[in-house]
Amino acid sequence: MFKLDDLLREVGEFGPYQRRVFAITSTVVFFSSYASMIIVFFTPNVDHWCETQDGSFLEACEGSGLDLQDCQIAKKNASIPANYTSDGKLIYAQCEKYNVSGVGFWPGMDPSNYSTESLPHIIPCDQGWVYDTSQYKSSIVTDFNLVCGKEDLTQVSQSVFFGGYLVGSLVFGSLADVIGRWWSLMICLIIRLITGLALAFSPSWWVFTTIRFIQGCVAVATYIIAFVLVNEYAGPSRRYITGLLFGVPFATGYVSLALVAYFIRYWKTLEIVATVPIIVLIVIMMFLPESVRWQISKGRFDQAEKTLVKLAEANKKTLPSPIFTEEFKKERILEDARHQVSALDLFRTPKMRLRTINLIFNWMVNAVVYHGVSLNTSNLGVNDYVAFAVAGAVEIPSYILASFLIEFIGRPRCLCGLLLLSGASLLSTAVVPPGPALTVVAMIGKFGISAAFGVLYLYSTELYPTSIRSAAVGLFSTSSRVAGIISPLILTLSKYWNPLPMVIYGAAGVAVGLSTLLLPETRGMKLPDTLEEGENFEMKREEAAMEDVSSKPEYFPVRLSEDERENVV
Repeated sequence: MFKLDDLLREVGEFGPYQRRVFAITSTVVFFSSYASMIIVFFTPNVDHWCETQDGSFLEACEGSGLDLQDCQIAKKNASIPANYTSDGKLIYAQCEKYNVSGVGFWPGMDPSNYSTESLPHIIPCDQGWVYDTSQYKSSIVTDFNLVCGKEDLTQVSQSVFFGGYLVGSLVFGSLADVIGRWWSLMICLIIRLITGLALAFSPSWWVFTTIRFIQGCVAVATYIIAFVLVNEYAGPSRRYITGLLFGVPFATGYVSLALVAYFIRYWKTLEIVATVPIIVLIVIMMFLPESVRWQISKGRFDQAEKTLVKLAEANKKTLPSPIFTEEFKKERILEDARHQVSALDLFRTPKMRLRTINLIFNWMVNAVVYHGVSLNTSNLGVNDYVAFAVAGAVEIPSYILASFLIEFIGRPRCLCGLLLLSGASLLSTAVVPPGPALTVVAMIGKFGISAAFGVLYLYSTELYPTSIRSAAVGLFSTSSRVAGIISPLILTLSKYWNPLPMVIYGAAGVAVGLSTLLLPETRGMKLPDTLEEGENFEMKREEAAMEDVSSKPEYFPVRLSEDERENVV
């Protein structure tokens, strides 16, 4: 019976054709990281204080010979309450001011003289706010005045964005199995282009948040679909390259965004600059083929044959003839007629059901631990841009190391070890005091969980057949987004015992790490194309091992005839 993985071993498991697919999808993922991470530079903590619009003060100040900047400082000192901290730092009130309306004030005037019998001494801001623009020239905080009781709206925006992750994982995961990987990816890019330009002209927080929800839908789908597509072209012995190293372009985009944001301090301009490259991505999509596995799974044999011919020509190999026999075509058509696959097949049989539940648990805990470790990266003691870049840069070596580990020790044991490393790191934060030591522990945890997530993405695609592969990854991604929303609630437990959230994260990492040992090994295995093949992974591995031994004469200490070798095997 025809097996695509067998054919790929003949025409190239990761030849020039597959490398082109990898390059195009990597470019797409590089820029997709912008949509996911750019919110950090949209919602910074910006120092602010009440506006006090009194023209007579500035006139009197300028008349005294001071320049405009010194007059602004004098105005702040004369109108905003301030106190010194224990370490001698002067802190100004952010949501209150002296009531100077109708009183009149001038540089150097004692604020205690402002109170009158008819006016309160200190009042809330009633004329807007002044923002410190020394670092961020504009943000949604400054444009929509998300301060003084509205600070939580920045977190609401991010929660809504993750809500888009939930919807996008489900909708586009299934859509990619119905209309194909290429069209689903193209739809995501077009939506990203439109919403990116629209976001830069958001007139209100409500419009901004609604558009971010749509961006969340396509941001996660772009990564999932591109990941599935590139892995469906790689041969069994090279899938670790496309699986693990596929996280490197995302992390590299993550780091590059810090550099772009450093030079562009206006959030609307930053969003436009981050969106424009999508036009180039839409153009290069014309050079990206549809998944040949998807074409075969849908019975589009003529299209699949054309794709395979191009693959063989690019790799300078010769295809067998015929590629698809009439018997194979009839069997696939009859199989599709007998059983219409759906996402419910992820739970249809006992083995598949237990595997799916195990992986849902894995994805959820991975998301929770990743979020928990990421919280510690804010304690690096450097500015926002450096901290952001370091948090992304640490992921790059983690993917590279994991790409070697999975080939030496296998998928389940590698995933187990990385999760135990992250879990132990988080448990250690309970006893490590703030400072450089805690930063080192946090980076070790970020390293481990990033690598674990990369392995989990690859492993999940290998465990499920082509017909439901995108739906499976979509379901797992959805589970991880639910966990991402729940994760901040765990942080509220710190009021009972400060290290408790980290202890919970760490314990969950250890528990899920051990559960991965119950999953089957997929190293060197062919990707399953049917539900039956996905169900019987263990049996297929034993058959593959027998085939591997029989095909390698060096395993036999003496030269034997073919009949003798068959008897030994």
